[in-house]
Amino acid sequence: MKKPVKLKPNDLGMGIFVMVIVIIIIGSRVIFGREAFYNVFWIILAISALIHFVVLLRTKNWGHLIAMLFYLSIAATFFNLSFHRHHFLTLFFAASGFILFILFIYVMFTNRIKWRYTEILELAARPVDESDDGFSPRSFPAGEARYAKGEVIGFAKFLLKHVIAYPYFEENRVILVVPQNMFGHLLFLKRSYQKDTYISFDFNGNVSVHIAKKDYQKYKEELTFDRLCDSFGNLFREFLELYQRSESSKIIDRLNALRFI
Repeated sequence: MKKPVKLKPNDLGMGIFVMVIVIIIIGSRVIFGREAFYNVFWIILAISALIHFVVLLRTKNWGHLIAMLFYLSIAATFFNLSFHRHHFLTLFFAASGFILFILFIYVMFTNRIKWRYTEILELAARPVDESDDGFSPRSFPAGEARYAKGEVIGFAKFLLKHVIAYPYFEENRVILVVPQNMFGHLLFLKRSYQKDTYISFDFNGNVSVHIAKKDYQKYKEELTFDRLCDSFGNLFREFLELYQRSESSKIIDRLNALRFI
């Protein structure tokens, strides 16, 4: 039996952003003509390629390499069209872009660069049916776990590579942030995690959870906060145990199983 979804429908933030970009591109063509359209288009694509290049360096996730090369090839195509460069190069970049587009679709379809924010929130809420107490801004002690310092650091790097969580490495603990928008952290636009949802693993084996109010409000109904935090901690302990047993692929499988998102 399919379990009911605990989260509210996704907000329209990303959709609105994409729509604004489309309006800018179309507007440049209508108002300023074809040359302006070419220039605006290749500049936007070049910026997209640069973003994926930075994320590639941060995560070591090859999916971003495909995305970067795709955007770069299409940007080069329109750059050549804009400045009337060599016809052969234009065809070469366009053909390369088509091939990379197919690979990019594969990357997107297999969720290789998909942020896992919604999946994490949903999985954490699945075991929670009570609604006794609402949100609390405090951090919640979520028990203990067995791990070596190197193991939890390696685990954090694995989660970063698969854009499941963004790690902050502190003197005595590792913080795993689950932000709605990962780019803020990946592109150095955001340097703190206090206003985000996160889980911490200190080097003495203690685990604590902090769920941000904005994330708690993503749920359709109030959930017992302590139970939600406890479930959040259990989820990441399970992920850590899978990582320790060299079964990291099962983490990805579990996230991919949530096809409703």
